[in-house]
Amino acid sequence: MQARIMQHHASLTGRPFFLYLAYQAVHYPLEAPQRYVERCAYIKRTTSQLYCAMMAAFDEGRGDVVEQLKAAGMWDNTILVFTTDNGGTDQGGGNNWPLRGNYATVWEGGVRGIGFVLGPGIDKPFTYNGLVHASVWLPMEHSS
Repeated sequence: MQARIMQHHASLTGRPFFLYLAYQAVHYPLEAPQRYVERCAYIKRTTSQLYCAMMAAFDEGRGDVVEQLKAAGMWDNTILVFTTDNGGTDQGGGNNWPLRGNYATVWEGGVRGIGFVLGPGIDKPFTYNGLVHASVWLPMEHSS
């Protein structure tokens, strides 16, 4: 991926770079390479163990992207937005407690999700517990 990022970056010549990377890593069907499953062997429930393994694989991949952006000299001018589209499913290893409901329900456990914004230009970390809609990302990124 680093070669593709660097090749694309070189073709931009001063224009903004946008990368949309949609992981399906923590999604049904539950499956992960054995090396990640072994990392989560302390978890006894099979679905939760596989969920953990998928999350570990995703986290490693996300870290690889950050390292590749750093290697390409692009990290200092990057804003990384991580978000989800819905709550987890308890049949698939997810746990939305203390929220009621899960994926495919209209309760908070089905419609609330987590997210974070990361980048070198964010000097004061904070937690926001209000509502955010996907439509706010473009204006926020343009004002950065």
